[in-house]
Amino acid sequence: MKVLVAICVLISLASAEYVLKNRDSMLAYRDECVKELAVPADLVEKYTKWEYPNDAQTQCYIKCVFTKWGLFDVQTGFNVENIHQQLENGHADHNESLHASIAACVDQNEQGSNACEWAYRGASCLLKEHLQKIQKSLAPKA
Repeated sequence: MKVLVAICVLISLASAEYVLKNRDSMLAYRDECVKELAVPADLVEKYTKWEYPNDAQTQCYIKCVFTKWGLFDVQTGFNVENIHQQLENGHADHNESLHASIAACVDQNEQGSNACEWAYRGASCLLKEHLQKIQKSLAPKA
């Protein structure tokens, strides 16, 4: 019986698909994280310009947003599959170079950094390498 339950749990986890997020999701997550972390207005202004200074508060803000998006987990790190799906609006071909480029940006936290630093490190690379795709995936739909 325990084996059957375990198999059912694994099947349900494997079949759980990533749900694409949109601009409204981004704005809601940003507001939630700003409130949760008491981020000052001057930093929020920078974030709206896609500027993320390397400080503890910004690092934790990035972790918060990426976690709410389902793109980062404090135990397992970044979910390359979900990031790829988000950037390709759900039409990702995981054999293409974009997938490899996303994977190259993330690590398994071999450094032993705290979760905020870990999330910031990967997100900084993703923003540097894929900012246009990120912005396009979040653009208001006409």
